[in-house]
Amino acid sequence: MTRRRLTTAATLLVAVVVLVLMGMWGLHAVTAPIPSSSTGSASKGPTCKPADQKVTKFLRRRDVTVSVYNAGGRAGLAQKTMDLLEQAGFRVGEVKNAPDGVKVARAVIYATKIDSPAAQLVAQVLGKKTQIVHSDLDLGPGVDVMIGDRFKKLDPRGPQRIELPKPEVKCQ
Repeated sequence: MTRRRLTTAATLLVAVVVLVLMGMWGLHAVTAPIPSSSTGSASKGPTCKPADQKVTKFLRRRDVTVSVYNAGGRAGLAQKTMDLLEQAGFRVGEVKNAPDGVKVARAVIYATKIDSPAAQLVAQVLGKKTQIVHSDLDLGPGVDVMIGDRFKKLDPRGPQRIELPKPEVKCQ
């Protein structure tokens, strides 16, 4: 009977060791950071064939969505401005009143990234004096534009497109 007890004890010990090792491996797998899509060899570029890739060097008005917020006292100013922007080729986002406390004389763009090509294109179309201001708030879809009472019209010399700092490669 001792031999049987020895075999049972050895089997139980091996089972416990395997269980502990599997538990440690599982804990490690659960607590490991999730790999981001910006790292690794698969994210160096599109995964489609070069013949199926589209390279974009310019950002055009039709590619940009704009949300307009009335920061002045004139009723309907945001909608009138949105109509002008839509006629100029931009995509329609939200049209609302600006958040409380926001006062703008003419036009100001609130952007989470000041160097955003979309914000720069909209600023050039709104006029030379249009500023791009950093804001952590992303109020609506696309570029957020605050319009004040002194805003009258778009700059007719505003560009139809701007060159991207780095061409974008996408699968078609």
